[in-house]
Amino acid sequence: MTAGRKLQFPTLLVVLLPTWVALAAPPARPTPTAAKGRSYICPIDGGRTSAIGHDGKPSPKRYTDFEMPTRAYTNLVVACPKCGYANWTHDFERPVSGGITTYVMTHFKKSARRAAAEPSIAYQHHMNLLYNRRSEIREQIGTSLFYTYVLKRKRPWGGIDPGLELRIVKSRKRALKLMKKAMNDDPPRTPRGRLEWRYLIGELSRLTGDPKAATPILKEVCQIREAGITVRKLACEMVERARRGDTSEDYRDGKFDMRGIDAALKRSKAMKAAAARLHEADKKAAKAAKTAEKAKNQAKAKPEGKKKGPLPPPNVPPPQSNSGDKYAPPPPPPAG
Repeated sequence: MTAGRKLQFPTLLVVLLPTWVALAAPPARPTPTAAKGRSYICPIDGGRTSAIGHDGKPSPKRYTDFEMPTRAYTNLVVACPKCGYANWTHDFERPVSGGITTYVMTHFKKSARRAAAEPSIAYQHHMNLLYNRRSEIREQIGTSLFYTYVLKRKRPWGGIDPGLELRIVKSRKRALKLMKKAMNDDPPRTPRGRLEWRYLIGELSRLTGDPKAATPILKEVCQIREAGITVRKLACEMVERARRGDTSEDYRDGKFDMRGIDAALKRSKAMKAAAARLHEADKKAAKAAKTAEKAKNQAKAKPEGKKKGPLPPPNVPPPQSNSGDKYAPPPPPPAG
């Protein structure tokens, strides 16, 4: 995204996905649907890549962080499988500076193939490049929010991945920090847009573990009619949770609470430790069995000792040789 181009943060809850793309791009640019099936040439090394996921269908449903249940977020960013360069689909083929080329080849080459196949890695590369280029703060906000949506799609059904939840919280905190800065430096121009940002600041504060700070913000949005039906409804529901100190999020088949991450991490570590102990015990048992089998095989293969000849009959002196004495008498005759 070129410097100096003003980006408009649209009204997030009255339009569907194509307008959502305007979070980080001008409306005149093609949408992911228009670019479906297209391949892209990397401006750094000429590598060819294409969008990772599926466009999906927009839905009127929205989660409290404004995510819509569509898979199209995976189509907004693409990455080169050779060098790892990542960008929005509509900006991917634009020439890049020598500084960006050096940064990409230094930091992204090792994870290039993963970024081309995994949307969350592609977004990580893209966010790092936006920061490195000092891109407009609104573009960075949009990327951080979309990144959390892509991460949320990786949540396991019927369980919790504490490592993944930590990544989601970290990305939300970054988006929250950027939004607070933008509200002071360059807030949305429309009252509706500013109220939506206020709501997001309050809800992201709650979801990242600060319900006390979220309560007055959500209460304010809940009481203003200009926020719109959907935003007001969400704000009024979430302010009640914030008052109770609830930091949970409803998603798919259950609730995800950042305050449960520590407990989940402890359980995960305990399970890994138990599995490691079991594995070590199995290794010791296998080693002992192998040692016993080796000893058994060695015993079977050991050569037998020399066999002794028959003993002479009892009371019969052994024959004596007189070959060395010419005066010796002849031996006695054999027993008759």
